[in-house]
Amino acid sequence: MKYMALNLRNTCFWDVNVRELDKEKDKFFIISRVLEYGTMEDVVNLLSEYDSAEIAGVVRRSRIIGRATANFWSLILNIPRSEIIRCLEAENSHQRR
Repeated sequence: MKYMALNLRNTCFWDVNVRELDKEKDKFFIISRVLEYGTMEDVVNLLSEYDSAEIAGVVRRSRIIGRATANFWSLILNIPRSEIIRCLEAENSHQRR
């Protein structure tokens, strides 16, 4: 297990034991949660562990992060809106229920 040097806050990971998160295996989950619920300090810590390409990859594929978060990070990371359709589709499917 590659325990993260990242200072992960329980407010982002209320439902898991942060000490059991693996930096590589749980990368998608960690990045998604920090982008959605983290503070700027959390994001700075995230950027020290993962490069912007890895973070952009999560923004492109995530169905976990919300519309506002996806739009914000697509602007910051220069991701075309057409590439963040998955999270926008996921949010729309939740609204249909």
